[in-house]
Order: sequence, then C-alpha cells, then structure tokens
Amino acid sequence: MKLILIGAPGSGKGTQAKYLTEKYHIPQISTGDLLRAAVTAQTPLGRQAKTIMDAGQLVPNDIVIGMIRERIARPDAEQGFVLDGFPRNIAQAIALDEILDILGKPIDAVLQFDVDADMLIQRMIGRLTCISCGALFNLFTQPPAIDDKCDECGGVLHHRSDDKEETIERRLNIFETLTQPLSDHYKQKGILHMIEAHGDVSEVTKRVKSALRGLRPKRTPVKPMLAPVLTPAKNAKPEIKHIKVELPKPKIRPRKKIKTLTGNTTVKKIDIKKQLPEVVSKKTIKAATAKKARLNAGIKKTAAQSNLPDDDLDKTLKALEAKLKQTRAQLKAVADAEKALLKAEKTKDTALKNALKAETAKLKKQKK
Repeated sequence: MKLILIGAPGSGKGTQAKYLTEKYHIPQISTGDLLRAAVTAQTPLGRQAKTIMDAGQLVPNDIVIGMIRERIARPDAEQGFVLDGFPRNIAQAIALDEILDILGKPIDAVLQFDVDADMLIQRMIGRLTCISCGALFNLFTQPPAIDDKCDECGGVLHHRSDDKEETIERRLNIFETLTQPLSDHYKQKGILHMIEAHGDVSEVTKRVKSALRGLRPKRTPVKPMLAPVLTPAKNAKPEIKHIKVELPKPKIRPRKKIKTLTGNTTVKKIDIKKQLPEVVSKKTIKAATAKKARLNAGIKKTAAQSNLPDDDLDKTLKALEAKLKQTRAQLKAVADAEKALLKAEKTKDTALKNALKAETAKLKKQKK
C-alpha cells in the first residue's frame, strides 16, 4: 500500500503513520528523518543539505526528492510506504508522480488530516517527543507518568524549539498556502480522502480505517530503461562473422546400358558422348552469390553504426566533473555551518528545559 499523509503540524500524522506501518508492514518515510539520517551518515546529499540548513535556508526540492527516490528504491519499500509530510508543495508532488510512474508504483490514497487551528496550537505547545524512541506525549491531553521521561523506554522527553505560539501560527499560515494546490492536485486524481482529526487517537484511527476499507494496491507496468550505447575503442576493427553456405548435393545421372549384339550382325560403332553430371546449377550459384552479398552489406552497415562519435560522452563527463567540484565546495560549507548550529542548539535546549519545568510546575499547582 502506497500512502501519503498531509496535515498541518500537530494534526496527528505521525501517530496515524505508525498505525499504518504496523497494519500494512511498510516503512514510514519522513523528510525530516531522512535529512537527519543523511546528515548523520554524511552522505553526499546529507552534506549538501547540512550546508544549506546551517545557512538558515530551506532545503531545495531536488535534494529532498533525491533522498525520497533513494528511500523508495530500498527493498523494505517494495510492498509500499507511508510518506509523512511529503510532498509539501505542488512541484514536489509532480516530481514524485514522475518517479513513481517510472517505478510502476502509483499512489493508492492521500489522507489529509483536518483539525481546528486552536486545537492545533494547544497540541503543539504541550507536545513532547522522546529523543530515544520517538514516542509522542502531550502535557494537556496525554502527559507522561514521570516528568521529562518516556513511559515506553525511559528516555528523555524533548520539547521542540519551533513549538512556540508565534512560530506555530506562522507555520500554519505557510501550510495553508501550500496545501490547497496539493489538495486540488490529488482530488483531480480521485485519491484524496479528508479525515476529521479531532477527538482522541482511537477515533481518528477508526476514520482512517473507514477511508481505506476495500482499497487495493495499484500496480502499473515498469517503464523500460533505455540501454546505454557503448562506444567502441578507437581504431577497433569491426567484428566480421564468417558464414558457411551449404550448397545442395549434385544429382548423379545413371549411365545408359549398352546392349551387346551377337550373331552375324554388323556392329556399328556408336559415338557415345559422356555427359558429366552438373555439380552445381547456374541458378544455385546465383542464389548463393546474392546471399553472400547481402550478408557482407549487413556486416558493413553494423560496422559503420558501431563507430559512433564520442563527442557527446566527453561533454557529459566534463559536465559531471564540474558538478562534482561544485558539490564538494557546498559540502564543505555545510560542514562548517553544522558546527555553528550544534553550539546554538545546546544553548537553546537548556533554556527551553528550564521554561518547560516552570510551566509544568505551574500546571500542577493549578490542578491541585
């Protein structure tokens, strides 16, 4: 099953994505997780993305789409996947359609989670995430049993730095602007399902089940890839095939029997001209000659086609080398920016933890 989850920050996409991965045994693919994993693994795309993020800019579509393409091609995504928060704009949606069309894996359904803005702000202000296992909690609706500790693995709970009221309102405005074209795009394809995401988790899960009931995964033929044209080495001689032409066996004519004359008969001498059998007729020789001429013409044509110019190949190689140099320079800049970002994050996390403890203590007093 190949699914896309669309929804504003805090709409519950991540929670429902975990349910869907367990139900269909398919991986959850999140652009945020992919970016963090690529940066940690220091892949070429990860180093390039890190440079851009450290500069405070949005990661370009081509880098994000490249990561998605690599992730979808892995063996665990053969039976499907859940895209959480991707695509974010219409350009990414069109690029994703092209990739899946080539792979023969079209999207089966798009689930858009609709929640009231005030409820979203409340969810995100109180949202806590486990650093170790990724479990989600909320100070207002689903608080942990022990403050700052995960109920599942005992890991430290983290309050995201962008979960502030002014930041949330700005993110919601951006989401509404970008999401409407996405909704229209998938609505035209007939695969968009609107999910009312208010209420508790179990109620939302029931609505998701209802939307996907009776849905079967789609499959389309994989588009064939064009085989690369191999350019032969310079001064290479074309391969010539020798074909043996079998001629028909000659027909041997039987000799005429000569009758012996006896008695008082005058024997006349008879001139008998020996007629040698025709080993190969003229018609057969002409046919064999024509066949040989056609074969030689085919060999010459193949040899001529194989001597292709390698100007295009040289141009492609030069362009790839230039692009590689540019990428290396960008990756170096990303590495420098990452160091500065880590220092700033440590200082910000300390301040957020202190503020969160004060807010928690205040809530406990109000409950008493």
